Amino acid sequence: MAVPFPVTASLDNTSPAGIGHTDLAPECRDRVRAALLNSGELWPQSSVRLSIADVSEPAGIADLAAAVSILAVSGEFRSVPLARIMFVAELGLDGSLRSVQGTWAALDAGAPLGITYAVVPHIQLPEFGASTGVTVLGAPTLSAVLAWLRGTHALPCAGTHQWDL
Repeated sequence: MAVPFPVTASLDNTSPAGIGHTDLAPECRDRVRAALLNSGELWPQSSVRLSIADVSEPAGIADLAAAVSILAVSGEFRSVPLARIMFVAELGLDGSLRSVQGTWAALDAGAPLGITYAVVPHIQLPEFGASTGVTVLGAPTLSAVLAWLRGTHALPCAGTHQWDL
């Protein structure tokens, strides 16, 4: 059974949760940093440490969650219930969202854990109906996700649109 894994960011050099966490691979950190900067966001001036729980080899599936975590630990999204939102996408260097393997498994495991929303690349929305147990939203870019979190932009929801395939 798949279990969603928390991505944690901290602004110092201590491990956010200690045992059971692995620092994100350098290529993940590089993708996240480039995507944030190319989306018009600032990389925090202080040291940022990213880690992921219970995954032996962190992959692109954590990129979007890592980007949101970095901004959250920097003071963004204080009024957003981030613990109830799952972010599942790899980031392109330009800030685009890319599909990753394991999205369905992550969503299936998220609902029983209290996840109410999931954000995936918009090209994946046709895969999800209204019956996933989680409200699935699609976004083309990191900028669109951040605008949604800031309340300035809506994201399309799976099961509510006609799709031309």
